[in-house]
Order: sequence, then structure tokens, then C-alpha cells
Amino acid sequence: MSSMPNSPNIFNRPAPEDCIIVIFGGSGDLAKRKLFPALGNLKFKKHMPKNFQIVAVGRKPMESKELLSMSDYPSGFSEHFEYLQTDYTPEGIAKLKERLEVLGTEKKLPANHLFYLAIPPDGYADVAMALRDGGLIQSLDQKTWSRIVVEKPYGSDLATSVQLNKNLLSCFDESQIYRIDHYLGKEAVQNLMVFRFANSVFEPIWNKNYIDNIQISNSELLGNEDRAAYFDSSGLLRDMLQNHLMQILCLVTMEPPVTLTADAIRGEKVKVLQCLRPLDLQLEPPVAVRGQYGKGKINDKDVLGYREEKGVKQGSNTETFAAMRLNIDNFRWADVPIYIRSGKRLGRKGAEVVITFKQLPRILFNSAGHNVAQNRICFKIQPTEGIMLELTSKNPGQSFELSDTSMNFCYNDQFDTSAADAYERLLLDAVIGDPTLFVRSDETELSWAYLDPLIKHWEKTTMGKRFPNYDSGQNGPDAQNDILINGLRRWVDFSKYDNICT
Repeated sequence: MSSMPNSPNIFNRPAPEDCIIVIFGGSGDLAKRKLFPALGNLKFKKHMPKNFQIVAVGRKPMESKELLSMSDYPSGFSEHFEYLQTDYTPEGIAKLKERLEVLGTEKKLPANHLFYLAIPPDGYADVAMALRDGGLIQSLDQKTWSRIVVEKPYGSDLATSVQLNKNLLSCFDESQIYRIDHYLGKEAVQNLMVFRFANSVFEPIWNKNYIDNIQISNSELLGNEDRAAYFDSSGLLRDMLQNHLMQILCLVTMEPPVTLTADAIRGEKVKVLQCLRPLDLQLEPPVAVRGQYGKGKINDKDVLGYREEKGVKQGSNTETFAAMRLNIDNFRWADVPIYIRSGKRLGRKGAEVVITFKQLPRILFNSAGHNVAQNRICFKIQPTEGIMLELTSKNPGQSFELSDTSMNFCYNDQFDTSAADAYERLLLDAVIGDPTLFVRSDETELSWAYLDPLIKHWEKTTMGKRFPNYDSGQNGPDAQNDILINGLRRWVDFSKYDNICT
């Protein structure tokens, strides 16, 4: 896919145009906790257009003051905000259209509309079609614009993802659709590409000749947290691996884009997904394992097991932990194992990417009785952000003793990290019209196509009494080590990064 020379890119970011932001699900938790505060911060930092309006749309009778009561907002923000009670029927959309026209006249706003769907995924297609049929979508040849933002999940498998994309594309052009993945808005995730392609010391060794393995891990202290209606029919594989962690995988392993335009960057991510080796589900050791937490302790407090939580089906086989081994069959990554895992109710909270380099020949220091560790780079994504380079050095003194040394770069030592909010960045990008950090339709379908066989395999294979297979507060099931190959016996101890950059 080609891009015009003046199309938005990482550096060439146009000023945001006056617009109206319509948030469907405006009375919901996502809007109140994330979207409204992010828009308030953007106004406070003077990133928003000079003239804008936010219309929160919901079915419940609400007052604007009630919606804004959960957070502190900058002076004057409420003047840009209102709540409209309506539904998504033709009559409801007609009511919305009428209100947008009135706002356009009263506040001298152009018909630039950003529609944000902070609603359950099964309503995406219905709202998109209602907007189309209600005459609220601007065509690409008009001076004003229409854009739609949809939250993950983009379907529940390949078939539903394809159908959702077909429905959205019957209403909007692909360039108007912004599939949001808030992980891509995190500063540490964006810095993966800069770290690789702006530093000549790393790019030449970023390949199979020097890298032994890659591990991507996301650990959560939280459990189901009253999300059983969604999570028990989804599971960890759909909720985390298919979107967040696969996106990180693409950024870590993609080739350098020819330009910094959205199409060039997203095109390289697609190539990674196209090169993924199909999962051999009969292979031993296995390529994927799953788990489910039982009773245990989190922060010294007793917590229930997953199957005892409210709303979870009796004897549920939904995984709360998933780990898998991947291979990218191209010249850069041939035969380098890549491990991805995520779990709930683990003993710590954190998200990291660890690159482990190959061991040097055992000729010098190892042969002298020293056990020289492999060099590693750790990208710490959350809860704090940083980059750690693990090396071997000599201890001071007369004897020749070696020790592991870490060189740490912490975001909070260098920057005002309070400015780095994922939703702020992504909302502003959607207003500007820069899709770089959003997911393209072919990305979603390729990711689902890769994971579909595993999803179907797990659905057909019940775990029964083998679940739960790890206690809350532990680091997941022992079976996660079964997928490791090439002499690896256990995963990197990610907890050693917990007290760095705090």
C-alpha cells in the first residue's frame, strides 16, 4: 500500500481540526474512567482543537455533571461536554444527527465527526450501519471527515473478525476505521521501534545470528474482577495474546519500514504475521499450554479460585493463563524461538519484553570456572517503564572475579511520565487522522487466522479436574516450562525487574 508524501507520519503531525467527538456508551465505565479524563488532559495540555465538542451518547437518563464527577477536569472543560440520551434505532440516530447539526450552527463547528464505540463488541456493526443509514458518514471526497474508533476484541475468531470487517467496510472506508489497541499508545511500546531503528549499535545484531530467544510476558495480580459476562466466553488467549502481545511481537521483530508513514509501518507488521509458522498442536514438547487459577493469596489476602467467582459457569474451562512458542520463518528470525505468555492472579504485576543473546563460545571465561550469563535486553512496559541491558563485568579488586551488571534507563528519571497516557495519544491521533498506532483489518484477520486452530483445539479439549492448575499468587502453572526448547529450563525471572525504575 502506498502513501502520499505529505500523509501523516510520526514527525509530520498536522494540527487537529475543529470537530465533534461522539462517544457511544457515554455512560459506561470505559468512558468515565479513561476517555473523558484523557480528553480533559488533552485540553489542559492544549493539544485539542481550539473549537471542539464532546457528545456522550447513552441509553440511561444521566446528567453531564454526574458523568464528570469521577475525575477532576480543567477549567472550562464542561463547556465542551454534554450528554445525549438516545438509542441506536433510526429514530435515535435521527435525534443525534439533529443535535450535531444544532451544535455545528451554534458553535460554528464543521461536520468533522469522530465516533468512538465504547460499547460491547456485538453492537459495533449495528451502530456503524445506523450511522450510515442515518446520513452521518462523510464520503472521502468531501472537505469534512468522519472517523470511527472501535475497541478490541475485533471478533472472537477468524470468521467473526472477517464478518465484522465486512460490516464496518460496508459503512466506512478502511482509512476511516481506527481499531484501537491501547498497548500501542504506551510510550515504552512506541519506543521499541525507535530503540531498534534509531540506534546503530543494536540493529546489526537484531537477528538469528546473535539472538537466542525472545520472551514477551504480561502478569496481572487481578482476576476476573466482575467481567465474567465477557471473560468466561473469551479467555486469556483472546483477551491478551491475540491483540496486545501479538502487536508487541510485530514491533519487536518487523523489518525497518521504508518510511515512517502509517501504511509503511503497518505493512511491515503484516509481513511478520504472514511469516508465522503454523502451530503444530501435536508437537512434543507442546507449543502452547493453558492454566486456570485456584484459591490462594494476593497481597496476603485470601482470594477465590476462578470457578468460584460470580458469573463463572460451573466447571468452566476458560483459561486465565496462556503461554505459547512461536517461530517466524523468514531470513531474520529463522529457528529463533519466541515465547509469549500472559496470566491473571499471578504473584506480580508487570509487562516485559526480554531479548536473550546467544552464549559466547566457552573458551575463555567459562572455561576458567566462571559461569558467564547470557546478555539480555529487557524492555519494561508496565507498571513503570524502562530499558535494562544486562552485561558481565569484572569486580573491583585484585582477584579476577566476574559479576552480572545491569545498565538501566528509567523513563521517570529522564521524562515527565505523567504525560505518557495511552488513551491521550490514541485519541489525539484519531482526531488528527494518523492511523499509525491503530490496527489495520488485515492485521486482525491474520492474527485470528494464526490462533484459530489453537482456540478450536482448546474448546474441544476439556480440562475437567486438571483445572485449576495453579494457585492464586503463584507465577502460573508448572506446565508453562514444557514449551521451552534449546536447553531452556525455565522462563526468565521477570520479578527481578520489579524494583528497577520504581
